[in-house]
Amino acid sequence: MLKDAKTAFILLIAFLSLGLTSAVWANGPELQIIGEKQEELHPYQGLDYFCTPAAQSPTINALQKRPTLPWQSSRGEMPNLGFTNQHCWFRFAVRNQNPRHSDWQLLVDYAMLGELDVYQLDAGGTLISHFQAGMDRDFAVRPGNYPTPAFPLSLPSGKDSSFYLKVTSPHSIQLPIQLLSQEQFARSSQNQTIIQGLFFGGMLVMILYNLSLFFSIREKVYLLYVCWSAVVTLFLAVLHGYAHRYLWPHSPLVSQYIIHYLLPLIVLLPPLFTLHFLSLREKAPRLAVWLKGLVIIGTLLFLAAPFTSRGFLIPISVSAILVMDFSILVVGLLRARAGDPDARIFTIAWACFITGVAAMALNKYGVLPRTSLTENLVQTGVFLEVILLSLALARRISRLKEAHSDSIREKAIAEMEAFKAGARNHAKSEFLATMSHEIRTPMNGIMGMTDLLRRTSMTQQQAQYVGTIYQSTQSLLTVINDILDYSKIESGKLELDYQSVQLESIVDDCVRLFALRSSEKQLPLYIHIDSRVPERIKTDPIRLKQIITNLLSNAFKFTERGNVSLHVTVKQPVNEKNLCVLMFEVVDTGVGLDEGQQNSLFQAFHELSGKGKHTGAGLGLVICKRLIELLNGDIGVSSSLGRGATFWLSLPVEVEKPQSKPVLSNRSALLISNTPAQLLSLSQILTRWGAKTLEYRDVESALDPANPSRPVDFVIAEHAVLENPQYVQRLKQHFGNPVLVLLHPTGKPLSDNLPENLLLIETPFSCQALKRSLLTGHDEQLAQQSAEEPAIVLDKGNALNVIVAEDNPVNQLVIDSILKSLGIYATLVSDGEQALELVGEQPGYWDIIFMDCEMPVMDGYQATREIRTLEQASTAHPHCWIIALSAHATGDYVQKARDAGVDDYLSKPVSQQQVREALHRGQVATPSGISG
Repeated sequence: MLKDAKTAFILLIAFLSLGLTSAVWANGPELQIIGEKQEELHPYQGLDYFCTPAAQSPTINALQKRPTLPWQSSRGEMPNLGFTNQHCWFRFAVRNQNPRHSDWQLLVDYAMLGELDVYQLDAGGTLISHFQAGMDRDFAVRPGNYPTPAFPLSLPSGKDSSFYLKVTSPHSIQLPIQLLSQEQFARSSQNQTIIQGLFFGGMLVMILYNLSLFFSIREKVYLLYVCWSAVVTLFLAVLHGYAHRYLWPHSPLVSQYIIHYLLPLIVLLPPLFTLHFLSLREKAPRLAVWLKGLVIIGTLLFLAAPFTSRGFLIPISVSAILVMDFSILVVGLLRARAGDPDARIFTIAWACFITGVAAMALNKYGVLPRTSLTENLVQTGVFLEVILLSLALARRISRLKEAHSDSIREKAIAEMEAFKAGARNHAKSEFLATMSHEIRTPMNGIMGMTDLLRRTSMTQQQAQYVGTIYQSTQSLLTVINDILDYSKIESGKLELDYQSVQLESIVDDCVRLFALRSSEKQLPLYIHIDSRVPERIKTDPIRLKQIITNLLSNAFKFTERGNVSLHVTVKQPVNEKNLCVLMFEVVDTGVGLDEGQQNSLFQAFHELSGKGKHTGAGLGLVICKRLIELLNGDIGVSSSLGRGATFWLSLPVEVEKPQSKPVLSNRSALLISNTPAQLLSLSQILTRWGAKTLEYRDVESALDPANPSRPVDFVIAEHAVLENPQYVQRLKQHFGNPVLVLLHPTGKPLSDNLPENLLLIETPFSCQALKRSLLTGHDEQLAQQSAEEPAIVLDKGNALNVIVAEDNPVNQLVIDSILKSLGIYATLVSDGEQALELVGEQPGYWDIIFMDCEMPVMDGYQATREIRTLEQASTAHPHCWIIALSAHATGDYVQKARDAGVDDYLSKPVSQQQVREALHRGQVATPSGISG
């Protein structure tokens, strides 16, 4: 009886266990059977899944305790959920009835899952194993080395197992899973490795081949093609897991974000390659604009990558790739229809590629199912595209070779033409130099005698006539110099001489030339130098002054009333290489220029005309443009008819030795002027030097009781203020007895009512003179007079012994007359041989020789060389200062004279001032050579 009861109890327990097990599987997935001879299984028939937000995603333990989760069947198809940021769970159950294979592999044939967790449970719900994989994790966490996630499983024959897979990914979520026996997995992986090795090896060969072609012919399209091939190959390596396996197995960060940056490059590079390969900018500008837009989109996506999440950017990039693919296909079809020979093969190649890419992109969005065809179609399309484009590029090489041979022939023709043009330019330069010499010779007589005549006593009418002659010869000389400069620029013989120079000295030299004209025309000239402008710059000061002087000359020529101003500002600040770009502007209130005149203003020999009497050849502006281009700058004009003109030039310069402390720091100045431009000019320059300024339009405003009295160092005012004793007294009391500085127009008489101890600054003022006066307290004119030494000592005890060697009687007369006006009586000879004889007969007697370069019998070059030979051979012949005279003004002739041994060079025509300065230079250089 007990035995029967025991048996019944055991049967009851077995029945209850079977019932509980059935209850568990009743809420679980459909059990799938591995047959006795089956070695692989796609468990889609019994695959269930659900997705939930990350915060609500359950753990594996919670998952088993919640039977009411929203599981849904995959209906026998591979799950393709597209782009989602949710956490997705998958489950399936299997029973292995194959007695020969208990070791299996679970293959998830998709490498672009972010994180993948696999849980294996037995029939009772006990966790047997837990595996991890995914792009966002270190490759070392995987249980094997296969590029796509593969997990080793133990499935004993006749036993049931259930599997739970948790997936999160910024990419498309797909789950192509397969159960393979260990032997079947080994065979499949070996075949896959061979196929992928052939593909990536072939792509590497094509990349290196085209890279070598790029280095051979330096064609940009090959570099773009190599970049594109490399990017798409890397993308496919990432897609199939090989990049994670072999390139960065222990860098999860790279693995996470590589697609984030590759997809924008896939948007960017194909349109760029198409633009160059099909030469769309020249052949189809409208299509080029569309592809440029795609390039911009790709660039923006790439630049946005560091600042956006993967879940946001990747779907947008995939959409952009689809748009890019079909856009390039349409462009290729249109160009093929237009008869472009390159477009036909290109379009076929791109169609192969686009088919695979479109299939993959639509698959990632879940529109198309994931099959082996959709996955491998990309590689097939890419490989066909590479081969076809290589053929197209080979045809391009053939055409380039033909074009290269044509270019060599054209280059030879061009060189021949250039040689002929050079010969023509040389002949032109020689002609202009000869004509300049022939013109300057008689001009020396006209100009020299006129200069002497205008210094004699004459009636007012005679002085007016002589002044007109002198100004006309000056204008003619300017035209000749401009023609020579233009000729040197055209022939490439103009050499720049870069020097370190104070910018204010350049401005002063230019402004000083127009001080008298400003006074005579009653046209104020204002200087505006920004405080950021560097003190010292490195440039060619002579050429820069030539440009500014030409612009100022035009401004005064075409302006009858108003004012002229020179502005210097910083266009681009000093960079790490100590370079900056300065902006010079010459602004006038003259007649202005219409649009047509502005367009043709800088053309050679264009007539520059304004209203009434103002006309000109405009050659000076052409020279300005060429000079500023040689200085790597730019020049232009902004004007409207009747409203004046602004000529500007931008000039890159090297900044040297910035001054640490301004020269007028802790100083203050009161400025009084009824002219706002004058106030601004003074305020800018004083602020630049570190001084603090107070500006007022009149005295009453400055002395307004509402303004508290404060001591200042300087009061700078105009004539009308300082000639009034009451104003002067009140200003001294109110501002602490400051130094008074008078702004006085050049050439105007001074009032007798001016106070004593007054500093005089003539306007337009010199920056350096103003700075020196404020620092030293000396009057500008007195400082100049004390600094200047007499150029020539005229007393008999210190008379100079001078030889004039000149074959032209007129030029002899001019030089002799100029020297006599300076108190020097020279010995005249007509050739170099006679000058050499005088030096040989009287060693050490002669102080200075004016040596004409081109004379009969013996020219000046040979005579100078002979004299230098005598001086070197004997100590009885001290160094004699030789001043070359020549009607040639080009640098070649100057250098030729220097090589012969001359000490100074004067280009005809010469004036008394030039001769005076040359004599002074000789005296300063050789004081011992003056006879006692």
